[in-house]
Amino acid sequence: MDFLPFFLGYVGIFGIVAVLVLFANSTPYFSSVSDRIKQIIIRTVHKVVPTFIINLVKDIVHYVFNTRNHVMQFMFGILVVGGNVILMMDVMPLLYIFEPEENHMFLPMVFLFVNLAAFHLSCATDPGHITSSNVAMLASLYKADGIMFKAGSQCSTCKLAKPARSKHCSICNRCVHRFDHHCIWTNNCVGAGNLRWFFGFLWTLVVMVVNGAVMGTRAMMLMVQHLKIMDSGYVDPSTGNVLPVTIPVMIQHLFMQHPRCVFLISSLFMLTVLLGLFTLYHTYLLLNNQTTNERYKIADLPVVKLGGHPQDEASHKESTSPGSSENKQQRDKNGRHLSGQDQKKNSKSSRKQASSPKSGENRKVENNTAVRGHKCDEKDVSSFYNKGLYQNICEVLFPWSDLAEMQEVAPQNVQSTDSIHKRKKR
Repeated sequence: MDFLPFFLGYVGIFGIVAVLVLFANSTPYFSSVSDRIKQIIIRTVHKVVPTFIINLVKDIVHYVFNTRNHVMQFMFGILVVGGNVILMMDVMPLLYIFEPEENHMFLPMVFLFVNLAAFHLSCATDPGHITSSNVAMLASLYKADGIMFKAGSQCSTCKLAKPARSKHCSICNRCVHRFDHHCIWTNNCVGAGNLRWFFGFLWTLVVMVVNGAVMGTRAMMLMVQHLKIMDSGYVDPSTGNVLPVTIPVMIQHLFMQHPRCVFLISSLFMLTVLLGLFTLYHTYLLLNNQTTNERYKIADLPVVKLGGHPQDEASHKESTSPGSSENKQQRDKNGRHLSGQDQKKNSKSSRKQASSPKSGENRKVENNTAVRGHKCDEKDVSSFYNKGLYQNICEVLFPWSDLAEMQEVAPQNVQSTDSIHKRKKR
């Protein structure tokens, strides 16, 4: 089979799956397309595959993705080691043949060990497990915004008070402070305690992938230049004529001579796009002091205009619609049309009701949407915990610095109060 059709088919399937995974819930169009594709796949699988195999696969998928296990950590190790083995066996010899004076080994080894160190720290570091002994201290770090995180809420599973920006992870079965998401690759939650290591893991992984793609491409280009492949020709098997080498023919030749190297380069380039987008997304969250969990919460909020309230539009639509309550009041209880004077009386009474103090339920809604003294829209909610670029970065790099300051201040306060009591006794 020719390389280009195989490679284009591989890229096409990979791209479609990536688009559906990344944007399945972003727009109604992608969500409907993904749902249709899922239904087609499910129907086809149920017609072809026996039931016991389907149940077995479901159990395996549930174990891998919905429980704490080391399967994906092991898979990550295999992918990283396999890619570096191909780099050492196929790419390095070519680079040392054409550029023997340069050190091609140093940077890949540095990137590999730094990435593995960040990966280990992301896996092993406590993300911020909330317990009965530290819940009060963690609750003092952030104020509840009243919309995403409400004051006085309690975890129904842990039976502990939920500090602002925390969430209960169903996979780890624990509440995590400043919860971002649960990473199946690290087999650990990403929270305040290990966000800096997870961020370093992402960036070093992107750098390692880009370096591998660049080294492989450079080795192939050096071989093409050294052997002068583009200046030669090839025999067309269908006509027997000698034709000049084109770029597709060159790629086909390289794939036949070095299949693992060419496949590694193409995979790394596609992986660079996906990892780069994911890393840039988390960089955006870090710079704005947000978490993935908070982004999902904001997306679930009703759309609110500046200075408005979601109930305002609904009430406006109801008041202007033909079947609105105001128009319905033009009839009496028996359904008969009222006279002009009666209609005026009803309109006056409805205005009085509208201007009267709102009920406790409406006041409760307003209190829940009140942030910093005015009604809150989506922009206000998303920037509630934003402390500025420098403070946001420091909060990720030094997550427990505020707690250390609190612990340093507490003994001083105790000593001062003790000295005051002693002075009073004297």
